[in-house]
Amino acid sequence: NDVHVKKFASQREAASLLLKKCDNGQQTPSNIIFIKRAEVPLSGVLKTLCTNKVQDMVNVLCQVPVGNSFELILSVATVDGRLKTFVSRLIQCNENSKPVPAELGKLCVTRSTLFDVSFLMLTSIVQTYGSDVVLSDRGDSFFEKWVRECMVERNKLKNPRQILALCDDSMVDELLLSLSKPEAAQLKPCSLSWQETCLNLPGVLHHVLIAWEQETLSSADVKNILDNIKRRLFSFSVCATSFLCAYMYSVRETELLKPLNMIQQFLAPLTSEELSSQEYAKERLALSYPIIRKMQHDVHPAPSTKSRLISHSPLIEQFREVWKTVAEAGHLPVRAVQTLESLLLAGGAAWLATQLVEQLLTCKYIRDMSKTMDIVFAVMHLDIEKGTEALLQYVVPPLMLRRQGEDINEPQSLVLARLCVYCVISCLETRSGVACSSFSGLKKRSRSNDEEDQATNVAKVRKVIGDGSENSNDFTDNAGGLAGPRLASPSSSTELRATPQTLKEPLQSSIQHIFSVFLQFVSGDELSPKAVFVYQFISLLVECGGERVAPVLRLLPANLVQQLLKVLPTEDIRVGLISRLYDLHVQGGRQAAVADLCLWRNMQMARHSIHL
Repeated sequence: NDVHVKKFASQREAASLLLKKCDNGQQTPSNIIFIKRAEVPLSGVLKTLCTNKVQDMVNVLCQVPVGNSFELILSVATVDGRLKTFVSRLIQCNENSKPVPAELGKLCVTRSTLFDVSFLMLTSIVQTYGSDVVLSDRGDSFFEKWVRECMVERNKLKNPRQILALCDDSMVDELLLSLSKPEAAQLKPCSLSWQETCLNLPGVLHHVLIAWEQETLSSADVKNILDNIKRRLFSFSVCATSFLCAYMYSVRETELLKPLNMIQQFLAPLTSEELSSQEYAKERLALSYPIIRKMQHDVHPAPSTKSRLISHSPLIEQFREVWKTVAEAGHLPVRAVQTLESLLLAGGAAWLATQLVEQLLTCKYIRDMSKTMDIVFAVMHLDIEKGTEALLQYVVPPLMLRRQGEDINEPQSLVLARLCVYCVISCLETRSGVACSSFSGLKKRSRSNDEEDQATNVAKVRKVIGDGSENSNDFTDNAGGLAGPRLASPSSSTELRATPQTLKEPLQSSIQHIFSVFLQFVSGDELSPKAVFVYQFISLLVECGGERVAPVLRLLPANLVQQLLKVLPTEDIRVGLISRLYDLHVQGGRQAAVADLCLWRNMQMARHSIHL
């Protein structure tokens, strides 16, 4: 009846009101609607970037950073497959904004604004998507070259010394003179182009850092130089921050304070007068701040950050931490691989290979050795060429000489030999359409490396700045039983792999070096772990490599096998192994094989006669 209806309705009143609110909330625009609305501005921006009207391009690009328009436009460009088109037109726009000789006035200022906003947008895109995604590997534009040589990306560090090698001394001097003047003198234009300034700012900052460390410059002088850099173009602050981040990753933790303070100065807010004195300064500043913060966070993250890939702690501590993660997981997690790649870039291939081999040799059981060797072999593929070079030249020879009889014995020596052979075979194999990547190691900087430059740098800054400034503090204060990864046989991989007839560098010099060391290992008359390692290496090379290792076996020293026969028991070396060491299709190979086989037969007969 009606009484029941009213009673049930009153009980459901709160739920009914909640449902009405949910229905009303569905009327609000969704993200898809926002993205659809951003398709029109994207088309307009792309159309404007095709024109040669500098002022129009500046007006359009400077409206993009307002609110979240830039993120929406990038989302639409990604969904529509027009991101690379957008990036290529921004690069072309940045190229077209180069200063014209004898051009002054408003048009020159407009061109500088166009260079600045296009540079900042491109840097933000590269930080978001990665240079491998949005840029060409062989692009010849200024921005693409700057990204390859100077820009610090996450897990793509740059060597600060290589960045400094791009600087021109005369241009660095001119920039030092210009940037050390008071603020009022900044109205006079510099003869250097914006591209030249971006490339030579690292030289200026390097001189300033050393002079500040030597207390030749005061904090006020340093602050004045940094403010003058930021006042000119906001892209200069980004270029300077990129070098400072590369510098910070190459120094000790106790030397991080000054470059950190310099980066913080670039993040200091501008006054209203400074914002009003430049065209679209607020929009460009809003683009530069997130870029600088992300660069700083990637190199020196906040202490509360739990999942960080780059740390200011010593490299050995970072390696031990990540290896503990790998050992607990029993495999290579993605973040561990990223950290190991950063350690490869920072410490170099020789350092990383040494640490990996040390972890391999600490294993006591064959099962653990086999599993660890699989992981180490996988890590070596971060840069298999340089890793193999380091293993054969800088890790294995001193390890065998220094630690034989300790932990370089069975079965550790067999595992180490197997790792070396696998790496050599991996270097020999070339897959069609895949090129081996090459990373340049970044070594730790020490003060001793810089002492030879400090006198020149300090004198240069003193000449430029003068000696009148006061010093002050920082302004911001068994063999068969041992399992291992199976390498594909030649017959099953002929379509994917092609073995070169000759070796290329650095593999050839590395093989020659390890073979010369092997010759020293077997030069005596006693059986030692070193001689056993030589036999294990050669036998595994023939067993696993097959026809692929023919170019390697051609580099065997003439008397290496004969010396090995004199040391090792003849029961260990078989006729099949000796015959497979040489190319029996040529006369020289047959002669060498016959000589070794005759020696093997004579020594076997001699041992049998002794038993009789």
